[in-house]
Amino acid sequence: MSRRKWTNEEIEEYRKEHGAIYYNKEDSNIFVPKALGIGWTLNWANPISLVLILVPFGLVFFKYFH
Repeated sequence: MSRRKWTNEEIEEYRKEHGAIYYNKEDSNIFVPKALGIGWTLNWANPISLVLILVPFGLVFFKYFH
């Protein structure tokens, strides 16, 4: 399967079937619009989203606990 950027309409349809947490391996977007409210959330199937979360925690950990 090739990954491509999904449109906002496709993302909404995916959420109707799979729930609020966005985990879509076929979508190459890192940030997607939130299901409720204003703003953006992460596509948790994209490996870059994991890096975006772990790097700040790692920096804080090494600054205060090293």
